[in-house]
Amino acid sequence: MALTIHQEEDAQRQLQVKVEVPEERVQKEMRRKARVLARELHVPGFRPGKAPYNVIVSRVGEDALRAEAADGLLQAVFQEMLEEIAVEPYAQVKADNPQMNPLTFEFVVPLSPVTELGDYRSIRQAKEVVAVTDEAVADALEHLRTHHEVVEPVDRPVQAGDIATVGGTGSFVDANGNAQPLFNEERTDLLMDEDVLFKGTPFVAGLLGHEAGDGVEIAFTFPEDYDDDTLAGRDASFQLTILDVKKRELPELDDDLAKQDGKYETLDELRDALRSELEKQAEQQARNDFLEQMLDEMLALATLNYPPAALEAELDELVEDLKTQVTRSGWEWDDYLRLQNESEEALREQMQENAATRLKRNLILTKFAVEEKLTLAEDAMAAAIEKQVSGFEQEGLRDYMRNYFLNGPGRETLASQLLMDLIVDRLEAIGAGNAPDLDALVEEAETTADEVSADEVSADEVSVDETAEDETSVDEASAAPAEMAADEAGTEAAESPEAAAAE
Repeated sequence: MALTIHQEEDAQRQLQVKVEVPEERVQKEMRRKARVLARELHVPGFRPGKAPYNVIVSRVGEDALRAEAADGLLQAVFQEMLEEIAVEPYAQVKADNPQMNPLTFEFVVPLSPVTELGDYRSIRQAKEVVAVTDEAVADALEHLRTHHEVVEPVDRPVQAGDIATVGGTGSFVDANGNAQPLFNEERTDLLMDEDVLFKGTPFVAGLLGHEAGDGVEIAFTFPEDYDDDTLAGRDASFQLTILDVKKRELPELDDDLAKQDGKYETLDELRDALRSELEKQAEQQARNDFLEQMLDEMLALATLNYPPAALEAELDELVEDLKTQVTRSGWEWDDYLRLQNESEEALREQMQENAATRLKRNLILTKFAVEEKLTLAEDAMAAAIEKQVSGFEQEGLRDYMRNYFLNGPGRETLASQLLMDLIVDRLEAIGAGNAPDLDALVEEAETTADEVSADEVSADEVSVDETAEDETSVDEASAAPAEMAADEAGTEAAESPEAAAAE
């Protein structure tokens, strides 16, 4: 009783599959379902389970019994269909309501995306690194001074630059005229800096001059060009109580500041370290900007075809990322949606373009790594792990983190970072017109594969040191390269004071 299967790929990388079930098999399933119903239904004149088939049909109706049979056959037919078409679905298969006579199931099977890059090696694009100025170094030093500030309580009115500890509530009026929560704290510290706290509003000015114990009411309208569109042009009001006033004492800009972290002896050494860190950040920013430009160029040349399920998966990830950020900020997701005056469905719609861009870039980067025969050598992975764990002083913690990167979830993340570095390096070479010959790369990859096969055959004749170097392929290490491109790659495990100051 073989199934009759018709399949056709549509324009969206989906396989439209129709499966007709032989009537003999349908009738057999209907009789099985009838026996089940005979045990469950009370049929006058018959003991439970003894009512004949025709009586059950007349009792429940042939159409209803046929629908029950369709439900019973669905899973088995689905599995047989997958085996017959020999396709690994890219995402969850959708099943439409079946046609009953003849019994025909319709499935939509998402297929893996197809990526054709085009002549990407013809692209020419230079990486531009912004020089680090003395002013930028001075700003970093000032940031470091703030990091080492001493805060002391004072018995006087609030002044600019102080830290005021306040409690109370605040709200704003949304587009519908409803009050929405904006501030609700029993006790929190606020830096009295009008360029930081509700910039462009009289909020900070409303607190200056008041002492601990004072109640303060502040009302204003956010500027029309306020950074947060939700608050721009909206009326706001606050009812606050000043609980404490603290002044900030910044350390002098001298050698003692350099010595506070125990890494430098002089201010000049600290200044040089900050400049070096800023140069690293400038280089990383230049790489990120270059990657953005190259991806735009490659996208213009590429031909991509992916199922709608791929975009939905990307949207799911974006929404989950946002939910995580909202939760970490101390908000409930439903409260956040009310504040934004949006539903989750509307939010997903707004994210469509961003999700499509991320998906396309991910597909391009993955295909590029395959085309360029980029693999991650095991010794490079080992060196990167040691660099990550070197920032931890305690041996036990170093061992724990080493295992995290060797055998835990950190391995995939780190491998993705390293692979992204290889990708950008190769893209830089292509942009400069000095990339290695692609045919030579293909030949080298084939030679390496032959050598590995030979080593495996004679593994008992060689020592461990003589075996071929292990490599991580793009399929193993390409964990969301598009996300890696969006972030700054190569994050250190332990952030140094100069790195924090340079941000």
